[in-house]
Amino acid sequence: MTKCWLLLLMFLLPAAHAMSSHPDDLRALRGFAGSLDGGGPLLRAAWSGASCCGWEGVGCDGDNGRVTVLRLPGYGLAGPIPGASLASLLQLEELFLGFNSFTGSIPEALYSLAGLRKLSLESNELSGELSPRLRELKNLTFLDFSVNHFFGDLPDVFGDITSLDYLVAHSNGFSGSLPPSLSSLSSLRELNLRNNSLSGSIARVDFSSMPLLALVDFAANNLSGHLPESLVGCSALKSLSLANNHLIGTIPTWIGELDNLCCLDLSNNSLVGEVPKGLTCLKGLATIDRSASMAFTNMPLYVKRNRRALQQQQPNVISGGNNTVRSGGGNVLSGDNNTVISGNNNTLSGTNNTVVSGSNNVLTGSNHVVSGSNNVVSDTSHVVNGSNNTVSGNNNTVSGSNHVVSGNNKVVTGG
Repeated sequence: MTKCWLLLLMFLLPAAHAMSSHPDDLRALRGFAGSLDGGGPLLRAAWSGASCCGWEGVGCDGDNGRVTVLRLPGYGLAGPIPGASLASLLQLEELFLGFNSFTGSIPEALYSLAGLRKLSLESNELSGELSPRLRELKNLTFLDFSVNHFFGDLPDVFGDITSLDYLVAHSNGFSGSLPPSLSSLSSLRELNLRNNSLSGSIARVDFSSMPLLALVDFAANNLSGHLPESLVGCSALKSLSLANNHLIGTIPTWIGELDNLCCLDLSNNSLVGEVPKGLTCLKGLATIDRSASMAFTNMPLYVKRNRRALQQQQPNVISGGNNTVRSGGGNVLSGDNNTVISGNNNTLSGTNNTVVSGSNNVLTGSNHVVSGSNNVVSDTSHVVNGSNNTVSGNNNTVSGSNHVVSGNNKVVTGG
């Protein structure tokens, strides 16, 4: 019996040791909760017990009881980030404080957490400039500063943080040029700097060393110049958004070499010329977004012949003129001189629109040419071919069979 008790104690002792926390970390987390301007009482109520390793949002190393993870997104926490308390968590690897109401700047003490791999401060009320001390977080793989009030230049420190997989800093007030050290991020998969005030040329960044990069979003900035040819080296690129900038020149033919591209938005720039033919041959492409303000002489909206890709998105809303939908459904087109080559359940309004082949489309306006079946066409001066169409208005020419026609001056042929 004594041997059995000894064996049981030997089995339980490691488990009990794993659940105990380091006293310095316990003290640091209590100090963190006590320093908050908002949410502190609730957090202190949730954080009870002699070991912080079982507390909500806290993860510990099973061997030494040191805190390695602190995840507190959306806890209603407010006030300055208690940097001194966090800096005492010497083995912290993951810090997630997003979707709270933290204010002030990033505390300098935070940059002393040399083992930090993931840092998320998204959707707070943080402000100020990013410190060059960011380079001290050399082990970062994930960095998210998005939806705050940061301003000033992005520090040119990324040559010291080369393990970054994700860099997300959209919806702030960052200005100045893109830091050239971004070119050092060979492991980067996502780069999202959308909705800032960044300026200068995108070509300051050499993308040729980023074979894993899947998303680039620089939309809604003040970037200028041409599309950088180094993007052709991003063989994994799936989404490229450069809308609402000041880009010039033509769409280069090398974009057609990005075989994995499925979303491209170049709208509201100063691009000219025609879209390269190779672009519409990309197998995965779902949409090319555009706006009427672009000066293209030939700017189609290409919709990939992939029903699943379209179903995963909201129906495309296409405004302007001279758009072309190839094999797509559920789109809403407004403007003039639009063409649906093959598609169903589209809604077109404006003038001089054409449906080459399709069914269940709704067209309003004038001077349309429609071919297909079960289409609803209203207003004046249409040419309608096919069957089971509903046509209303005046001066229409209808051919085919089984139409429902109302209005005046119809020429109806067929049975």
